[in-house]
Amino acid sequence: MQGGPAGPGGQRAPFKPKNLKVLPENTDLRAVMHGYEAALGVECEFCHVAPDPATHRSDKASDANPMKDQARAMIQMTDDINRKYLTLLSKNTPTYDVKDAAVTCGTCHRGQKHPAAFVPPPRPEGERTPGAPGNPTTAPASGAPPTGVAPATRQ
Repeated sequence: MQGGPAGPGGQRAPFKPKNLKVLPENTDLRAVMHGYEAALGVECEFCHVAPDPATHRSDKASDANPMKDQARAMIQMTDDINRKYLTLLSKNTPTYDVKDAAVTCGTCHRGQKHPAAFVPPPRPEGERTPGAPGNPTTAPASGAPPTGVAPATRQ
């Protein structure tokens, strides 16, 4: 992502990104793209067209790889979550800091191309939440005291 051909005096023209549809024009594309690579555990060709085998050059602006549109949708989704929803949490919860909770690609992907489905670990029998089915401390529907618990006595 270097500048264009050398101009007068041997200086390169500043790099001007092409075909940006989601990211702002002033984005540090090198840093952002390396961040995406790390968050998804992928190389450039996951979203961009592979380099030409003869010239070893690739057209990063090309939309020929359909994953690029998928990436744009995911970028917009994380931006929406951060801008619309996490800001609501900070407004309603004074101790909540949005900067510490920003959603990124790595939040779900964790270095994998396709995020794994979340399966909560089983809890030990005695650690069920109140009211959960099978919880021995849950009161029966009849209103009787829970089984195994002595009724309170008056003093």
